[in-house]
Amino acid sequence: MIPQIGFCRIPAICATAELRHGLMDSYIAHLKKCLNNIHKVIKKANDILCNISQPAVCSEVLLSSRGTDYISGVLEVYRVSKRMEGGMAMHNIEPNGLRIMFRDIELTWNNLQAFLAMCPCILQKLPPPSVLNCTTATPHLDTNPCLSRCCGICLLEGLNEEQIPEEPADSLQEHKGHLYHSSCANFWLNCVDSTLPVLSCHSSCPFCIQQKNEIL
Repeated sequence: MIPQIGFCRIPAICATAELRHGLMDSYIAHLKKCLNNIHKVIKKANDILCNISQPAVCSEVLLSSRGTDYISGVLEVYRVSKRMEGGMAMHNIEPNGLRIMFRDIELTWNNLQAFLAMCPCILQKLPPPSVLNCTTATPHLDTNPCLSRCCGICLLEGLNEEQIPEEPADSLQEHKGHLYHSSCANFWLNCVDSTLPVLSCHSSCPFCIQQKNEIL
């Protein structure tokens, strides 16, 4: 449990630092949970295709409407991991454990693409790495971006009003006062938990403070 600042018998600045450290730990635990399930989804796709011994049969499966839909779903799950990578960069989260998990996901995804090479028409439909890269997104001026402006799953901040998302899935949707990418929410509800996560923002967030003052 994170001690409340009002009950800490230490300087307020130390309590605030401890609170932020606790929040960062909760973010990391959340990201690990997501990445672990993303890896499972992509690995399962690899295992399914690996068990098909005949290339002709594998191609037939991939070219079927069901197979195409399945690969599209796996792609959306992989896209969530790329958004999470951007969210980590935005929030300055860089633990080595998460980097290793990202590496494992990339290796599994690359292996899956080797199977997809049996069907060039499907492989060509995959977006280029530059489109999936979210780490190049313009970071928030604040060193600690407000979570109320970010997706509650990947932690990536939403686009500005003047920015037009390349795909509808890139826009944020509101659910019970919190924002989520539709594909991030679908991944979470289908692969992680039946309830969408709600992460707390840091107490010194100027946007949250302004909102509270407006309510008062």
